Amino acid sequence: MRSTKRVGRSVVIFIISLLLTGALASEEVLGQSPQQSPSQERNLYVDLGAIIERAEANYRKGEEAFAKSQLALSRRYFNKAIDEILLSGVDIKSNSRLEAYYRDLVSRIHKHEAIPGDDHSKQEKAEVVEPSALKENTEVVEPSVLDELSDIKETDLPVATLDGVKIFGEYDFNFSIAPPVVQFIEYFVSGRGRSTMEVGLRRSGRYREMAERIFKEEGVPPDLIWLAQAESVWKPNALSRAAAKGIWQFIPSTGTRFGLAQTQWIDERSQPEKSTRAAARYLRWLNGYFAGDWLLAMAAYNSGEGRVAGAIASCGYADFWELHRRNLLPQETRNYVPIILSIIIVSKNQDRYEIDVKPDPTLEYDTFPLPDQTDLKVAADLLGVPYETMQNLNPELRRGVSPPDQTYALKLPKGMKKRFEIAYAKLPEDQRVRKVVIPAEEIARSSKSSYSTRLVSYRVRRGDTLTAVARRHGVSVQELAKINKISSRTRLRSGQTIRVPKKVSTSKAKSSKSRTSSKKVSNSKSKPTSKKATSSRTTKRGKNGTRSRSAKSGKKPSRRR
Repeated sequence: MRSTKRVGRSVVIFIISLLLTGALASEEVLGQSPQQSPSQERNLYVDLGAIIERAEANYRKGEEAFAKSQLALSRRYFNKAIDEILLSGVDIKSNSRLEAYYRDLVSRIHKHEAIPGDDHSKQEKAEVVEPSALKENTEVVEPSVLDELSDIKETDLPVATLDGVKIFGEYDFNFSIAPPVVQFIEYFVSGRGRSTMEVGLRRSGRYREMAERIFKEEGVPPDLIWLAQAESVWKPNALSRAAAKGIWQFIPSTGTRFGLAQTQWIDERSQPEKSTRAAARYLRWLNGYFAGDWLLAMAAYNSGEGRVAGAIASCGYADFWELHRRNLLPQETRNYVPIILSIIIVSKNQDRYEIDVKPDPTLEYDTFPLPDQTDLKVAADLLGVPYETMQNLNPELRRGVSPPDQTYALKLPKGMKKRFEIAYAKLPEDQRVRKVVIPAEEIARSSKSSYSTRLVSYRVRRGDTLTAVARRHGVSVQELAKINKISSRTRLRSGQTIRVPKKVSTSKAKSSKSRTSSKKVSNSKSKPTSKKATSSRTTKRGKNGTRSRSAKSGKKPSRRR
């Protein structure tokens, strides 16, 4: 077996080396030592300006698509912008310029993808959000524990050697250990990380049974479920500085790659079962890519297969501990693998390390197919359970509201499906989404807004209902029915035209009104009867790109540079 494994690694190393021959040759010409830090080595060959320029170009395309309401297309471009940075091969944390740009990029993307009520502010706070702090119809995110663990330096850890160290327990995969594993065991057992370890061991009870089942089904060692503790301490709404989200901390593009939907209403990176299957499949794929080496697969899960493959090609060894010793991986990845190994070891030997934690009970639930968009608060009221109970069962719902125009499998507390089914059948369709109460001070501010509401024509599409159209335009069914002088129970016909409210810029409305009145005055005075009179009207573009007319005949409009 060992000889077969060595042959497999040799083949991988040989292929990767051939692909990266040019880079290695350049390194020899410059006389660089393989001991040089990876960030210094990569920065010699990578044009940071070009990386940022490509990322910004994709971001601008995403902005344009977003402005046209092409949300799926805009997300693809935003993902490409992020990938330009993450897959560039540069250690972001080692380059202040790239790190500053990346954080700004993620912040801008969040602002575009957010909808009213989204709250990403907790991402920057190193505090645990208690259930009582959860707000209705608000996206709640929590800081990722990996952000904190990845910043730990060797000097922050106790000094340790392998002398006299014995690892107890049976494990689902073969691995070797090095001093960093012993250091992190000490950190989690006797150091600052003990509380983090205990929180993770407790929360793991909610998902452990499900995760082990899925990992077995996907052919991945069940012990590797403890990646979730290192990534998020098993929190579905954990959000990292790098925009990674969920128990398994998928960045947007990798989540999409493994089938996790991400829309303005739902983010399946936070859906425990779907994201767990995606994580298992990604790990299995990485294991095959690195010839069956689970330590390299874990390292690549953290920093990407391209970065790990490049590090292997640089030193010629497909061995994580060799890459660690030569400092060929980012600090976060150098911490990541020993952190996971230490968590696995501690979880298997809690009595030996005097850890006494009672795991949370397994999350058990029934599912009900919601035929239309429904508020979790409404569902909670129908069942007589706290709102946070429903939010904990359905963490993928970004706003606490199921997606419109599609069936959603709502998770309900175990044993309450029949009760909900009966109550939901009696609930009027227009009461499925709870009205949002706007504070008086907000109403006062909105009265001074630069936007006003106007009625515009809307052509009914196939499948449209009065409820769906009302919700889409932010009004109640009764109000929409009153505007169109019809019953709130009226069935809409495809092709029918109705009037709906639409927000428009007050400044544009005034400008339009001004141009209209100006045109009327001009027409009342005289009508052009000759080509000369017609051509006397010249146009110029203002700063906002709109055209204004000059009524002074015989004079050309002045140009400003």
